[in-house]
Amino acid sequence: MTFERKRAIIIISATLVIGIIIGVLATGMLARHHYRGDRNRSGKEFRGRHGFAAKIYGITKADSAQINKMKPVIRQTMTQIDSLQKQTDSLVKVEIDSMIIRLQPLLSTEQLKSMNEFLRNKSGHSEHLKKHR
Repeated sequence: MTFERKRAIIIISATLVIGIIIGVLATGMLARHHYRGDRNRSGKEFRGRHGFAAKIYGITKADSAQINKMKPVIRQTMTQIDSLQKQTDSLVKVEIDSMIIRLQPLLSTEQLKSMNEFLRNKSGHSEHLKKHR
């Protein structure tokens, strides 16, 4: 084997190994971003009750005295929002159940099974997200 041929094989092998390493590292970084999220850029740090209040305080640039006065108002608002969400969720469930009942005569058993599985997975989607935070 000539020197040029050995050199070409070494370069091709090194390129392959480097490509595999880059692929593994990139996949790991993407998985980490998917499951943990990049909280500095995506705004995920403002989810939930504490995050909502922190966002309001940050937007208004409130000082500590203002924050103490704002807390009860924000808590009351969040409680009302939670109540509205629960009502809306129950109304949506009723409407979806009604839709399924109206679709039953039009769909086959297999189609209804697919529809129910889809709706079950849709409602479980938020549970999936909670596991990965």
